[in-house]
Amino acid sequence: MNVVVTGGGTIAPIDDVRLLTNVSSGRFAAAISEAWLDRGANVWHIHALAARLPLLRHAAFMLDAADPAAELERLTKLRAKWLSHRDRLRLVPLKIGNVDDYARALKQVLDSESIDIVLLPMAVADFEPEPRPGKISSEADSLILACRRTPKVIRLVRDWSPSVYLVGFKLLSHASREELIRRAGIACRDNRADLTVANDLETLRAGRHTIHLVRPGEDPLTLDPGLDLAERLVARIMTWAGTRRVAPPVPSAPVVENE
Repeated sequence: MNVVVTGGGTIAPIDDVRLLTNVSSGRFAAAISEAWLDRGANVWHIHALAARLPLLRHAAFMLDAADPAAELERLTKLRAKWLSHRDRLRLVPLKIGNVDDYARALKQVLDSESIDIVLLPMAVADFEPEPRPGKISSEADSLILACRRTPKVIRLVRDWSPSVYLVGFKLLSHASREELIRRAGIACRDNRADLTVANDLETLRAGRHTIHLVRPGEDPLTLDPGLDLAERLVARIMTWAGTRRVAPPVPSAPVVENE
């Protein structure tokens, strides 16, 4: 099984020293890649420069650990896991970090490798300002930015790689379960995705990360919070991708609502 996972958030430069970004750390994407590696998959992990990385995110030694011996044992086990997984993990860092850079990196992997499943939890900017050369003066009382809409990279994946099992992610904030599922259904249609994973920033920040799995023509499935959330998601995708019949690519649907 060859899998692509994207993680972290894109950036949008304002001038030579300032940029816009988002709150995504890439933690859940890293956990998803780890779950695929545990199942024997080859993983291409495309990531923002500041994103948390699979396995490596656990590598810091806790100097204030209550039990240093236990902490050393944890790191020894982590090293063994790294040695068993590293040949199947390809880390693909973005070079610049903006949306165009992300699109190039994703397309290059899809063009050069035989990929079976694509999961796109990376938080991609919907708008980018026109970057200004130099540094905008910090003496001004206010700063007004004119932003342009960025392309929806996920909507290009079906054209680049028609047979992949495509998983998109929809993040809202303070939305009801019904609204999350409704918006995920729209995203499935517009993105020609096999599955959209809907979640809400409020539950994520509160430590109650809940996800709703929405597939075209199927009842939604909710996965409750837990340390094994990524593993349960990957298990579902393996089942659904394995039973899916690959159909000819569906023509792009007209965009009715901005997603």
